[in-house]
Amino acid sequence: MFPAPTDLSRAQQRATVVEIDLDAFRHNLRTLKSLVGPVAVMAVVKADAYGHGAVPCAQAAIEVGVDYLGVGIIQEGIELRENGITSPILVLGGVFPNEVGDLIHHNLSTSLSTSAQACAIASEAERAGKTISIHIEVDTGMSRLGVQPEGFGDLLENVSDYKNLKIEGIFTHLASADEKDPEPTRRQLSLFDRTLEKLQAGKLSEPLNVAGPLFIHSANTAGLLRFPESQYNLVRPGISLFGSLPSPVLKPILDRQVNAKNLEPLRPVMRWKTRIIQVQTLRKGTAVSYGGHHVIDRDSRIATLPLGYADGLSRRLSNNLEVLIQGKRVRQVGTICMDMCLVDVTEISNAKAGEEAVIFGHQGDSVITVEELAVRANTIPYEILCAVGKRVPRIYL
Repeated sequence: MFPAPTDLSRAQQRATVVEIDLDAFRHNLRTLKSLVGPVAVMAVVKADAYGHGAVPCAQAAIEVGVDYLGVGIIQEGIELRENGITSPILVLGGVFPNEVGDLIHHNLSTSLSTSAQACAIASEAERAGKTISIHIEVDTGMSRLGVQPEGFGDLLENVSDYKNLKIEGIFTHLASADEKDPEPTRRQLSLFDRTLEKLQAGKLSEPLNVAGPLFIHSANTAGLLRFPESQYNLVRPGISLFGSLPSPVLKPILDRQVNAKNLEPLRPVMRWKTRIIQVQTLRKGTAVSYGGHHVIDRDSRIATLPLGYADGLSRRLSNNLEVLIQGKRVRQVGTICMDMCLVDVTEISNAKAGEEAVIFGHQGDSVITVEELAVRANTIPYEILCAVGKRVPRIYL
């Protein structure tokens, strides 16, 4: 076996870690800001910043200069507040009535879709003597959250009846901006534009309670890159902040835009690595791992890596995964276990215990991308990143 490291904290002494390159994160945010021009930016750091760590990434985003932070649930907003972050934070998924007290206490904004939500938030805010900023969500085709366009005017007037609610933004969520066919997104934006016409003078019986200039927003990563008309006056980049894209459709579009402005490409922020715990020689015909579903067809050197599906390495990747050792790709073999997996290092005769193995990211001149793993697992890069478990220490570079 190999000696334990002595220069890391106890939490980081585990062989399996992810490295988070905050300089790459800052670079990506600056690049995206350069691409969209003079509009406000909401850095979306929900789901623990897509597995990268919400607090460090939020702090880095604030250093670069963002107007808003976006989270998925109220507990994520509370975590940021409890770690000293005072920037505006929007809870994109809305809140339940029992969460309104925390919303007010922590000075968070929330999306709002119904009159019942408006009443619950306003009543609690009045008791607390506070005013809450809300963003009204319009459902233009996602069919998930939001007021239907035909009910938008009534909801606006209802919200304006509450003096403790201030309308800060109106937004929609694009469902298909990363798909090849652009027409569904164009239909959504057209419907959103027609809905926004109700904001024009004379369309409402009373003036709105607004909190300064209204933020109008719809553009996620795919939208801001592919549909300039979706940018309005605020954009909501998410996965692109972490150097990944939601769909291969976007890569040539991003490349053209980056080259046109003489910018550097986006950089991956996360690198997932571990170390070999054991290497053994097995005879041809030996079955490996649970179920014995993989039988080696030659005398082989098999290395054990101390990570598995409990760490977020999907069991669906069993026998369909490569990792980097000494800058070379080696095959994962057998069923991925809860805590371990096996790789065939026969072609690397000097591979030994303690040696680095990279699941995704760079090793020397070689690289395995998150997008590659997503294709192999028949999923999307979001899931690969978010799945990296909490028991895998994050090391911030």
